[in-house]
Amino acid sequence: MTSNLNYVKCPKCEHDHNPSTATKCEICGTSLRKQGSPTALIGAGLVALAILGAGVYFFKDRILGRAPTVVTPSKTATVTPSPPTPTNPPPVQGAVVATYQSLSEVPNVPQGVFNYGGSTTFAPLRSTTIVGAINQAFPQFKVRYTEPTTGKPGSGKGIEMLLGGQLSFAQSSRALKKAEYAEAKSRGFALEALPVVIDGIALYVNPQLLNQGVKGLTLAQARDIFTGKIRNWQEVGGPNLAITPFSRNLQAGGTVDFFYENVMEEKSLGTNVKEVRDTTESIRQVAATEGGIGYATASEVINQQTIRLIAIAKEAGGQGFISPCADTTCVAINEKAFADGAYPITRRLFVILKRDGRLDEQAGVAYANMLLSDEGQKLAEQAGFVPIR
Repeated sequence: MTSNLNYVKCPKCEHDHNPSTATKCEICGTSLRKQGSPTALIGAGLVALAILGAGVYFFKDRILGRAPTVVTPSKTATVTPSPPTPTNPPPVQGAVVATYQSLSEVPNVPQGVFNYGGSTTFAPLRSTTIVGAINQAFPQFKVRYTEPTTGKPGSGKGIEMLLGGQLSFAQSSRALKKAEYAEAKSRGFALEALPVVIDGIALYVNPQLLNQGVKGLTLAQARDIFTGKIRNWQEVGGPNLAITPFSRNLQAGGTVDFFYENVMEEKSLGTNVKEVRDTTESIRQVAATEGGIGYATASEVINQQTIRLIAIAKEAGGQGFISPCADTTCVAINEKAFADGAYPITRRLFVILKRDGRLDEQAGVAYANMLLSDEGQKLAEQAGFVPIR
């Protein structure tokens, strides 16, 4: 079943995927009800008046937040819908994302086991602490992380699995692509990317470098290092030492996609860049290589003892270097700089909803609502992310 999606743009935060049934913005909670005179409000509630044959059919849109009611012409024969079965569940009505104080307040949480997966950046949100809190609030709602049967896990692979029916909802550290929207449409449903937390990309180096003059990098210097234009730390204020960059394959998606597009400006990796399978291997290699440098989502590398995170500046001579760390101990992320955009490499992380009007949609909306609740945002903060609201 294809969802009837009409979106409303929030006048405050400009989130443009609020369902037409929503009275408040999914992200910031701003009222979406238009203001006006009583006459205008009543006029807005009368959607259409049409005369069909001998019958007059009156359609009334919602007034003061009431759900729309549609009166359809009576027919000669009455069609009785088939009762719902496990293979033919009833359509989900009003699957709207909202905000709540606690996980347990989230409504319309379905019963069953629901597969999810995708971005490796979400790993801290799959911890036993967070999954356990969800299970405690709703024992009947089981979420199960699912690895791909082929290829490596990542945002793109998770969305691919969602499109193929292997997942109920996906997690992504990048926005949806036009081709993914089109693929979903061809399969009879829609995809929606719902932001749930704020994250940042951190660059990290071998600890020895910070004792040898390297105080930070500009975005341009970081780009030139990973494209191979800058190959010696002496060129950025450090020692006369060869730079050894480490990166995952550019096809890995998610964090790599974001770094490739926003830092490297879609230029190719330099021939001196060493490919690693994942962040764990990158950390290990940078720690063992005196001139090593790598990048990863900040929540994965904060509080690591074998590497050091370095400050970043948007441009030379600008507002200066901003550290991804809250202080010199680097046991917590710089939430303020991530939230207000002072740190140059920040992004939003998304839950990808399958708007199919059925249980997959219901499960995805329930999960997103839990993460967006006050309790969920606090759990995300404890996991190393910045609350989005």
